[in-house]
Amino acid sequence: MNFYQRSDVTPEDHRLLAHYDREVLQLLGDPRYPYPVRMRDWELCRVLQAMAGTPDNARILDTGSFNTYLGLYLSRIHSRVTVSDLLGARALKSALRLIGLAPAKPTEAPYGLWRRAMRKRGIEARSIDLTSIAMPDASFDRIISISVVEHIPEIEKALAEMYRVLAPGGKMLVTTDCSPEPRPFADGVRYFSEAELNRLFSGYPVTSPRNRPNFARENWCYGGKLTVVTSFVEITKPSR
Repeated sequence: MNFYQRSDVTPEDHRLLAHYDREVLQLLGDPRYPYPVRMRDWELCRVLQAMAGTPDNARILDTGSFNTYLGLYLSRIHSRVTVSDLLGARALKSALRLIGLAPAKPTEAPYGLWRRAMRKRGIEARSIDLTSIAMPDASFDRIISISVVEHIPEIEKALAEMYRVLAPGGKMLVTTDCSPEPRPFADGVRYFSEAELNRLFSGYPVTSPRNRPNFARENWCYGGKLTVVTSFVEITKPSR
C-alpha cells in the first residue's frame, strides 16, 4: 500500500500527466474542452505506471468512470476497454443539473457529452453495481478503481466482487483516501484510517510498494482542506 507524499512526485510524473492531457484532448477533438480531463493526479500516475506492459488485447474495466477520461486514454492502445458506473443514476443527476433542479457542477461534463465521447471511440459503457457484478468469474485482466471505493457503503462486497471477476494473473488497481482517524460513511463518502486499510486489504495479494502515511499538511489532498492523504493499492491475482 503506497501513500502520497508530495516529495515523491517526480518530473516524470509531470511529463506523464501532460502527455495524458494532450492525448485525451486530441481524442476528444477539442483542445479547449471546457471540463477537466483529470482530477486525481498522483493516483492517475500510479495507475498509468502500473498499466505499463499490459498486453494490447487485455480486457480492462475502469470503474466509477463517469466524467473521467482514463478509458479514452487507454483506448489508444487497448481494444477491449469497458467503462462503468451507475449510469442511470448519473444520467438522471446530469439531467437535473441541466434543468436547474440539482446544483450546477462546473467540473462535470453533461452525461450525454461524456457518453458520446466514449461511443465515438467504440468504448463499451456498462452500468455496473460493484457490490453485485453481473459478469462471470475472470472476466477482466485489469480492473481500475480510482477514488471509488470510499463512496460504497459495502466496500468489502465491492472488493470481493472485483477480485472475483479478475482473471488469474490480472491486476486490480485501487486508490482511496486515508485519514489519521477513521471517519464513518456519511454524505456519500468515508475516510479510512491506516489500520482500517490494512484490515481491508489483508486478505488480498497486495503487490504495490509499502510506505506509511505522512499527514504533514503538504500531503493533504482536496486542496489542503482535509487531513486526508491518498493511497494506491495494486493487487495481483495469482496465476493458476
